[in-house]
Amino acid sequence: MQPKYSDVLKNMFGDAFDFIFRHPPATSFEVDSPHILEEMRGGGIFLTAHYGNHEFLGYRLAELGLPLNAAAQRQKPDFFDKWLQKKRTYKGKCFAKTVAVEHLIELIDSGGLFAMLADQDFRKSAPVSIKEQCESEFLGIAVRCNPLPAFILKHRPNTPIFCGHLRKNVLCLKKIPTENLYTHYHSWLESLILENPAKWYGWLHGRFLYYTSHRYV
Repeated sequence: MQPKYSDVLKNMFGDAFDFIFRHPPATSFEVDSPHILEEMRGGGIFLTAHYGNHEFLGYRLAELGLPLNAAAQRQKPDFFDKWLQKKRTYKGKCFAKTVAVEHLIELIDSGGLFAMLADQDFRKSAPVSIKEQCESEFLGIAVRCNPLPAFILKHRPNTPIFCGHLRKNVLCLKKIPTENLYTHYHSWLESLILENPAKWYGWLHGRFLYYTSHRYV
């Protein structure tokens, strides 16, 4: 399944070029599941991955008027972080910024759509109360997942969970069950990787557990 690194790099640099230099304003694009899109307008959790142009994906969701707040880490140096925030801004509002854990439930209660890249190995241990919900299997290897979705569900169990990606000019959306959420998420992501392995950039990402080891450390 693992593609040639040259193919992955070619796709990654192509997506980066589009994001940096083209970054077009609102254009016509299709939504494969409009009923899911309408449900997302009411808020929830949106999980995506380092698959294809995920930066464009956030911009497209913002264009559609969704109450989006994508999780983002501060980048260094400062000028790069400011530039990135500007690229992640639509109609004067930055849709990707850091949300403190203590404000996550407040965001959900206000009807916000909390988005995050969920295909990274989370090296820290999750709280005992949600630990089992943060352990999963991805590409046949045990992984430890980000606990934020499980944290939200512990306090707001009826929060809907969505996932999605961009396929050229088509916004592909899916709703997944809250029970065993990472099992369903990884099943979705694995199907995308099987479809086009070179569009998933995790092969080059050192933070993914299977890239360095087959066991927790």
